Amino acid sequence: MRALLVVSLFAVPGAAFWTLVRGLDPLGRLVAAAAASIVTVAATAQLMLMAGVWSPGGGLVAVLVLGTVAAAPALLRRPRPRPAPPSSPAAPAPPDPTATRHDLPATDEDEDAWLYQE
Repeated sequence: MRALLVVSLFAVPGAAFWTLVRGLDPLGRLVAAAAASIVTVAATAQLMLMAGVWSPGGGLVAVLVLGTVAAAPALLRRPRPRPAPPSSPAAPAPPDPTATRHDLPATDEDEDAWLYQE
């Protein structure tokens, strides 16, 4: 029973924060969600102890409510439709073999040749 309580305490806020940090890679999301889960549980316990209203059931309910409130923006946000792929992508123009940069004209002279003359 204790194991189920611990899993519930940390899994709900972790899953809630996992949905909030969609821009990160999976390892970054895992680290951020785990850290936010630990902070949520610890802060809830600390605030309940300071207020003098600590109880295990109340702590569980408070963490579940906070996790639900944290997940609400991500769950209510509508997913954006993906744009359709282009039907036929235009082929890029072949590069000029004599130019090193496409925005500068090709020259045959070396402007820094005087540096190497004796």
